[in-house]
Amino acid sequence: MADLEPPAHPLADARRQRGWSQETLAALMRARGLGTTRKTVTRWERGVVPDAAAQAVLRELFEVSREAYARTSWPRWLPTGAVAGATETWDREGTVRALDNVTEEAPVDRRRFIVLAGAEILLPVFQWRLNPGPWIAYQEDGRQVSTALVDEIEQLMATRRRMDDEHGGGALLSALNADLRFITDLLKNGSYQNETGRRLYATAAEAARLAGWAAAESGRYAAAQSYYLAALRATSAVGDRALGVNVVGFMGTLSYATGRLDDATKLMDLAAAESAKTPEAVQAMTWARLGRAYAKVADQNTARAALNRASELLGRAVVGDAPPWAYWVDETRISAQLGRALYDMGDYLGAERELTAAVASCGERYPRDRATWLGRVATAQLRRGRLDESCMTARRVVDLLADQVDTSRGSGLLRTFSGELAARGPSAVGREFAEYATARLA
Repeated sequence: MADLEPPAHPLADARRQRGWSQETLAALMRARGLGTTRKTVTRWERGVVPDAAAQAVLRELFEVSREAYARTSWPRWLPTGAVAGATETWDREGTVRALDNVTEEAPVDRRRFIVLAGAEILLPVFQWRLNPGPWIAYQEDGRQVSTALVDEIEQLMATRRRMDDEHGGGALLSALNADLRFITDLLKNGSYQNETGRRLYATAAEAARLAGWAAAESGRYAAAQSYYLAALRATSAVGDRALGVNVVGFMGTLSYATGRLDDATKLMDLAAAESAKTPEAVQAMTWARLGRAYAKVADQNTARAALNRASELLGRAVVGDAPPWAYWVDETRISAQLGRALYDMGDYLGAERELTAAVASCGERYPRDRATWLGRVATAQLRRGRLDESCMTARRVVDLLADQVDTSRGSGLLRTFSGELAARGPSAVGREFAEYATARLA
């Protein structure tokens, strides 16, 4: 039987992603003052570590940020096209390896497109369904992980969620990746009993889920996908179906945010099916997300039925039954999901009604959500010919983005509004808004 071909070196993967041969890469290096030959590249791909000068030029050629380059060692900072969290085995060892890989590789990946689609992204979800867990989570070797430390980590995750609510996820990504790296190190090298281990895996899953959301908020969609895949594995380690359903829901949201609408509906269908044994609040949000996904593909009947189902489920929710991370699932969120679905289906009057009510019920909380909801309200008003009102609403979005929150979604909605406003031709109110936005967001 022939030997299996060893995996390619990350440098080989990275240059092939660019369509570069070894000689092409060597020539690019020489053009920047180095004496690199094809044989030099061959040696690097066989395990020889390039010197600092060569690595600095490689970093520039592969467009790797200084931050990512400084954070990880050669060759892990190279953009290979591989998806951390996608191919590891579906067990305890594979979960730890996925978490370890994603903390090292996802921060390097700055691509704005998701990597896995179609069957490739559905396969991990089917594996999750077939491997519900929990797995044995104790470990005997290493320094003992105390329950007090796990208490602090769980509290930290609660704090991170609130920080995300108030400031937006993009600025939190580095902190969340560091949190996840710390938890993963405890899982790899600590000693803990089964219950402590299960709590560690649960916090790892939530940290990875939050990091995925933060990555998506900053437009780093490939990294977001990797974090979600690692989070999904960690939910199986503890047998936490509700958290797994939430992660699959975020995967679906990422799919429709990046135009993969067929993937989005399939992922949301799977999440809804698996939510049946979770608390009603989790089911309600899952069905609301399903409604939004079907609104995106203009299936109004399915969308409305799913949104009605979400409202019914929320009405049956028992106070105190939902997991801690689902604190935000309430009537306001369901109304906002309905409003966004109506917006996607072209019912701008209904969208304005629902989203304006959701904004009002938030008060001063959740500035990122208010920014994204008001961004849709402004465009809905503009599309209905209410120019003055739309510009006043858009000013509120500008103020939130300038003063409180970091969100690529909010910025994108504002760009949509501004483009449609400009397309209507010159007007005094339009000119005043453009000047205001430029001054505030400069």
